[in-house]
Amino acid sequence: MHAMLFVDDPVRGNPLQPSADAIRALKGEEWLSTILIDHLLQTTLKGCVPDHVLIGSSDCYEYFSTYNDKLDKHDCADTVQTMRGGLQAYAKSEFRYISAACHQGHFFVVDVTFDIRQPAVFQQVNVYDSLSITSRRRATAVLGRLQRFLSGFCFHGLDHNLLLLEKQEYIVQQAVFRNCPKQSNSHDCGLFAVAVIWHLLEGKEVHSSVFTQGDIATLRQALYRGLSANAEWATLENVSSFFPALLPSLRNESSPAEDGELVDETCQEDEGPNEDEELVAGTRPENSIHDVEDELFEKQFAGPSQVFQTVEELMVVINAYQETSGNSLAIRRSRGSSRAFACISHANCTFRVAFGPKPRQEGIILKRGNCNLRHSGVAVTSAKDGRCLKKRSKEVIKQLASDVALHKHAPPTANDVIKAGVHKKKTLLSYKQCYRGVNARKESKIISDSMSFQLVGPYVQTFAERNPGSTAFMERGSDNRIQRVFVCPSFANDVLMCVRPVISIDAAHMRSEWKGTLYLATVKSALDDLYPVAFAITVDGEDLQGWLWFLEHLKASAPNLITEHFRRECSYKLFTFMSDRGKGLVTALRNVFPDNHNCFCVVHIRRNVETDFGKKIATMVTPLSTTSSLPEKTALLTELERKSPDAYKYLTGIGAKRWMDSAWLEDEKLPPRYGFRNSNISESANNMLNDARNGNWLDAIDGILIKMSLRITKSQSEYEGKDGVVDDIVGLATKRWEKCVGCRVYASGNDGETYSVYQKLGEESEEALLKVRPVDCVCDCGKWQAIGVPCVHGMAYFRHQMKWRLEDVFDQAVDEYHKYRTQRELYRRNFVPVWRHLLEPDMMTLPPDVGARRMPGRPKTVRLRKNSRYAHEPEKSPTICSRCHQPGHNVRTCERREAVKRRNAGNGAPTFSHSVL
Repeated sequence: MHAMLFVDDPVRGNPLQPSADAIRALKGEEWLSTILIDHLLQTTLKGCVPDHVLIGSSDCYEYFSTYNDKLDKHDCADTVQTMRGGLQAYAKSEFRYISAACHQGHFFVVDVTFDIRQPAVFQQVNVYDSLSITSRRRATAVLGRLQRFLSGFCFHGLDHNLLLLEKQEYIVQQAVFRNCPKQSNSHDCGLFAVAVIWHLLEGKEVHSSVFTQGDIATLRQALYRGLSANAEWATLENVSSFFPALLPSLRNESSPAEDGELVDETCQEDEGPNEDEELVAGTRPENSIHDVEDELFEKQFAGPSQVFQTVEELMVVINAYQETSGNSLAIRRSRGSSRAFACISHANCTFRVAFGPKPRQEGIILKRGNCNLRHSGVAVTSAKDGRCLKKRSKEVIKQLASDVALHKHAPPTANDVIKAGVHKKKTLLSYKQCYRGVNARKESKIISDSMSFQLVGPYVQTFAERNPGSTAFMERGSDNRIQRVFVCPSFANDVLMCVRPVISIDAAHMRSEWKGTLYLATVKSALDDLYPVAFAITVDGEDLQGWLWFLEHLKASAPNLITEHFRRECSYKLFTFMSDRGKGLVTALRNVFPDNHNCFCVVHIRRNVETDFGKKIATMVTPLSTTSSLPEKTALLTELERKSPDAYKYLTGIGAKRWMDSAWLEDEKLPPRYGFRNSNISESANNMLNDARNGNWLDAIDGILIKMSLRITKSQSEYEGKDGVVDDIVGLATKRWEKCVGCRVYASGNDGETYSVYQKLGEESEEALLKVRPVDCVCDCGKWQAIGVPCVHGMAYFRHQMKWRLEDVFDQAVDEYHKYRTQRELYRRNFVPVWRHLLEPDMMTLPPDVGARRMPGRPKTVRLRKNSRYAHEPEKSPTICSRCHQPGHNVRTCERREAVKRRNAGNGAPTFSHSVL
């Protein structure tokens, strides 16, 4: 071979050995490493690749990038010249370069034949992409690097090299993106690429059905078991048995004894038949379907006269096809008049069809270029039978787990349930089903344990004793049933002075059978860290009674919430409450915190507008809430009133000071809310404590406190040693400092506290005049008082009037809430947790009386839907019943309609066909 292997050929290079982690990735749904892909190429292709064929490494993109960079560096001239001497041999004859290229987390195959002696340097440039035929950006990047590598090293100083240097996209223009098998997931791209290379080297035509997703899935399982037992298992003879097109030429016939030896070597786990053992041996499931052409679909849809005028007409024919063929199709993409369908009647089926508008004409046709009409894979259980089977298996596993627990001292395991199923029920259950069943039984036992409520009182009492000053108590009813629990750490009141003075409150429902509502008050630090201040669990719903109880105890535990504001003109207390527009919550805030400003979540407002007035009107809510310009606000409200007077009346009725940023320009008495416009603080906190909401009340309380303690401990070490203003605010302030260079500042008024700032908006535009009052951190633009950082006009005052440096602004003009020392003070103290296993039950507390009443605020089981817009004209409805193929209703209400129709006909009443019930 030549002096230097082209692009680090793995087949002819040094032996490769994948790590245990790389092999373990085959078992799950993970991307495969490039070392493993190159190892498969090396072990399967060694000794059978012709000299004129070059196999590129999966890291060829990085290889090209590294050596192409050497061409641009003057200090690498000797290295480049040495490489050219070793690579000039590739310009003396025709070579074929194939690589399973890896670029930006995705594998694909490039197949390039080049010969510098021919007029056309590249005879063929084929690209096979198994994930998406539209992802050409990845392939063009690799091909461009390849062309530059060839011109810079292999073809340097030879004919046609000038052409390659001048036309940077010459090879890309010659590229043809070929059809190849498509994967139905995002993690098997590496195996698809290797399989394409095997077929190319054997001279097999690569088309969309040469192999299937099912072949790749079985190969992946076999590779995991084979490579786990023997590092050299992946030979061409073993892997070829999983591909129908390679069987005649590559599969070596072996005796049953040899096959049995292979199974024993690679599979050393449980006794009895194992599906993975059959895969390693090279056998296939008997009920698999491979390369079955759907002639019925082609007959109904592929003809030149098959043009559908509307999507509804297409869906009628699709439904008729499903009833006739027995194949179920699911919509995978829906956009305008385009529809893409996939077969869900077979596991990992390759059947894909797409419909779209006819070019430059009316109608919808089948897009043959994006279709694969072959079915493959094992027939799956229908949805109805699947649900029934799952329910039956769930009950059997539950019963078996209980039986095992009666006869075994230790807790039952999944293997115990499998063995019991074989002996008692004469059925083989899967390990995953049994594992989930055993875990569900364990969790259900813990959650449903009514004795845990007898530990709630001792738990909160012990927490209050170990953390003096904390508020933690439990309330019981007259029948000794638990009613409410409230917890607020001792240092929560001091914490409020170390965060931005905006507190978000919300409630979330517990998911266990004991129900209950979790009330949460959360603040946010300068670095957007969530910090729960207090929480409570009650039997109340999100009603006025529950909110009044929670807010009153919150006010008593954290009096800093009603601290006077530092701005003289501000008529509200320091802290602003952010919440949704729940009626009970708004009333409770007005009663408990009458002097605090209450803002509403813009996201909730937008959703309400979208529900009542439509999506187009809802798009105007966010601009209205974020603009700090009064003329822009007026223009938006005028446009809103023109489009929807009802929406205009609804939004203006809420009150601008509750949700609009422009309200700060009209009323200087409003406190800043530091950029908060929604209650995402509470939503994020609910998500953070999601696991705690799944258990009983004791698990929830303990889980929340442990989560808070761990976050405080982590943050203490994370922010230790840092000082100054936080990074995000430094970047924002620096930009504003640079923009104020051309501003002019003049004193205005006689108080000595107000200044006029002239700012030129553009080269030809007039100057804008704004007033700034640095003493109160207020500017007419509203951006200073919005987040506590001087705006451009405030920066102009400090720069031109006060002659400050930017460091002086950071020290004296930026709010303390945005500095690292405040962040460290926030996490300075932690609380002592409670070791719940040392607690003794009080032998009094009973579980809450959940009863049959649904907690207020929870979605109803049967949703009360609004009447359809097509209720009076069902024939125009886009909804088509898959049972009777009539518009205006779906299959769920079809039988009811027929019954009403027959009843009305029997009573002599006028019949109807498809009105909305």
